[in-house]
Amino acid sequence: MISKSCKYAIRACVFIASRVDEDIKLSVKEIAHEIEAPAAFTGKIMQTLNKRRIVTSLKGPYGGFYCEKFQLDTPILEIVNAIDGLAVFKECVMGLHQCSDDHPCPMHFEYSKTKEALLRSFSETTIGSLANKFIDGDSFLTNV
Repeated sequence: MISKSCKYAIRACVFIASRVDEDIKLSVKEIAHEIEAPAAFTGKIMQTLNKRRIVTSLKGPYGGFYCEKFQLDTPILEIVNAIDGLAVFKECVMGLHQCSDDHPCPMHFEYSKTKEALLRSFSETTIGSLANKFIDGDSFLTNV
């Protein structure tokens, strides 16, 4: 469905957003540790997210990554688009190049409903809403 990079990107954004009230900048190393991802891999993901203005970064000895208040309203769909693109919501689950209502694969009609629900969920869910669940202790970003 979505790539490992995209999963790390979502987790990183939620972690950074959870620290928005602390007014601190987080290093790639801190983010990578918190989301259980390799630091170099996390660095590349963070650069992409910064370029797309999903998170913000500041260079220098007091620099790092942080989330501005307006970025809390960013839908998760924007993270998916930045990292994986939106093809996951358009492609055939079985890999057919010409899959449609007129020329369906065996999974077309069942998977179309799932794709629509996932697209709606990713569009309606924001970084801030997920960060609040994490802050409240209702959800986790790491394995047990």
